[in-house]
Amino acid sequence: MKKAFTLFLCLALAGLLFLSPALIMQGIHQNTYTLWEQKRQNSYTGNLTLWHVVSFKTGGETGVSYLKSRIRAFEKNNPYVFIQLKALTVEEAEAAIAAGEFPDLISFPLGFDISASQLSELPNQHCLLQPYRNIGRYQNALYAYPYMADFYTLCCNQDILFYDDISLPFDSELSADALSELTESFAHSTSAEFSLGSTAAFYAPLSYQFVRDGSLSSEHLQFWQRDLYRTSRDFWEKQSTLLLCPAAEAKKADAQNLTNAITLKTYAFSDYTDLCQLIAVRANLETAKEQMCQAFAASLLSDTAQKSLTSLYMLPTTSQEEIYEDTPLYLQEYAHMSHSACIPNHFALAAAGTQDNHLLFSDITQCREILQLGK
Repeated sequence: MKKAFTLFLCLALAGLLFLSPALIMQGIHQNTYTLWEQKRQNSYTGNLTLWHVVSFKTGGETGVSYLKSRIRAFEKNNPYVFIQLKALTVEEAEAAIAAGEFPDLISFPLGFDISASQLSELPNQHCLLQPYRNIGRYQNALYAYPYMADFYTLCCNQDILFYDDISLPFDSELSADALSELTESFAHSTSAEFSLGSTAAFYAPLSYQFVRDGSLSSEHLQFWQRDLYRTSRDFWEKQSTLLLCPAAEAKKADAQNLTNAITLKTYAFSDYTDLCQLIAVRANLETAKEQMCQAFAASLLSDTAQKSLTSLYMLPTTSQEEIYEDTPLYLQEYAHMSHSACIPNHFALAAAGTQDNHLLFSDITQCREILQLGK
């Protein structure tokens, strides 16, 4: 009897060992499926709208093409989510918002007339470089992620300046002293006519308030910040000698062969920029939809998305390695702006854009306070 019972236990144990892997795998499969199904049911599925509001141009691939590629990648990782992209000018977007329209996601330039009450609060993103962390913030809450930026450059037509016996520095970066010397030469030149780039944003001449390694005298500031009637077209058609413009404008002109007739020299000289594009989420969305929109906004800060900005000749807003190694000016400016950029707060710049703030150009302390400029 004892032997029979022992034999029964051995057979039962053998059977259990034989069946247990299948039972365990079935349990794991059911548990994995349950978790996946719960996640799917809790995630948003459906259509999302994204507006891309364009103020300044990129230097290579367009912002629309870039966002389309990011949308494809996001949709691949989020089945049954479809993002509909629409490009608008600032004027078109303002008119649409005034008419009661507003997208789920909005990509917009720094200073665009949009308030924090229209946007959803976003989680902090510590991957943002220090100069960019607060520009989308309002009253200690974050409402927009800056995901790409550009910098201002001073373009010079060397052929015209040559006749005035003005020699230009070899380096592509101008210190305050070097710019002061050039300004003195330009001020006494009959041919040094100055243009403002057609794609320049709100306060491009403020770049002269924040020159590198020093400051310009009030007389030299007046030279650069006087009223201008010439545009970038005048410069590319050789009707003016100097041009203040976004780096992307000069890059685009070179790609379009507009620089063939010009011996062009381009300089970076300022810590200031208001050439930033941000992404934000509409306020008061249902939770699942809001979370999906936030996920897309955060995806523009991923390493893959940020490295892809090189095809646009735009600067990443997060720390990246091995970019622009074959483009010295952009490599130099990415490194410099990563720690020294002086960028207005978006909501402060939008408010200043509706007022006549002469103090922005006459008092650097007041300028910092009005635009909440940090450095």
